[in-house]
Amino acid sequence: MHMKKPTSQDVAKLAGVSQTAVSLILNHSDKISFSSETKERVFAAAQQLQYKLPARKKQAPKNANRMILILTPTLTNPYYGELVQVAEDAANDFGYRTIVCNTFRKPDLEKFYLDTFLNSRVDGILYTFLPSFPRLIEQISSTTPAVLIGEKEPDLSICSIELSNIHAGAMMTEHLYQLGHRRFAFFSTPFNKTTLAREQRLEGIRQKLKEHGLPQDALEVVVEDRQVETDSPADGCPYEYSVGRQLAAEFLQRGSKATALIGVNDMTALGILNELQAQGLPVPGAYSVCGFDNIFSARITLPALTTIDHHLHARCRSAVEMIVEQHNRAESVPAPLVNKIEYAPQLIVRGSTGPAPK
Repeated sequence: MHMKKPTSQDVAKLAGVSQTAVSLILNHSDKISFSSETKERVFAAAQQLQYKLPARKKQAPKNANRMILILTPTLTNPYYGELVQVAEDAANDFGYRTIVCNTFRKPDLEKFYLDTFLNSRVDGILYTFLPSFPRLIEQISSTTPAVLIGEKEPDLSICSIELSNIHAGAMMTEHLYQLGHRRFAFFSTPFNKTTLAREQRLEGIRQKLKEHGLPQDALEVVVEDRQVETDSPADGCPYEYSVGRQLAAEFLQRGSKATALIGVNDMTALGILNELQAQGLPVPGAYSVCGFDNIFSARITLPALTTIDHHLHARCRSAVEMIVEQHNRAESVPAPLVNKIEYAPQLIVRGSTGPAPK
């Protein structure tokens, strides 16, 4: 015997509510608010009768199920947390959703996320670091819009929102030079192929010192030698901060002559600053300290940190717009156009840098 399909009337009768109430509750309408107990009764009745909502005539909003995959290398550096937040916000304005995956700078994890989400069709990829598989990303970008926020190898043909790290390094050095500093130290986490920014900032520092005719030994490069980056240290201290502190302690022990201490980023600079404070050395009296990124903590530490601002909000918005634009264009134009927007870094001078000690 063929069972008659349950109707909303049947659900209403079983739940003891009106048919309108059933429709509003099952469609998650916010026109009228019902008590959670009433909602429960309606859901239970619908389930018991195996009632399915009729197919909607209305079209879902055009982008409602579009998804952007955001890949980050670490969330222990607040720079990436802020970046993700801004990108999610911008995506939301276009009706896109986001999925955020943290790779811990491990290529195999990065590859796993790419394989996983490309099969389930994401509509765009936002890279916040240099891809470990550049050729794969180029291949992907011919069908799925991919945009890189940050530095890029010159031969990588995907869209990018860049910032000149060389320019940033030079700008910071000029600021310190004008304050009378003639001996510099650059503190950094390891250099490797996925972290171009570190070397580019150093390159900018070197170029500026050369321009001022300072000898090569005016700059000391203090680099963490462990090749493996542990972004989840046992003591709960972010890796880049710990590196700054440890390198500063070793630097002080050596009795180096440098007075201008430049962290590869704000997290490392905060580690340097705290180590100097722990040893009772005045900043900016004995040493000037600075970083890059302008993260929130840089503003509230004492003294506040001189740093470089990267126009993060504008860059994230541009990156999301680029994905949306490529997506809209893909329907009419097959070939991806490689686009590049570059922002100029901006120096933010605060209390952690001052005249070189006499």
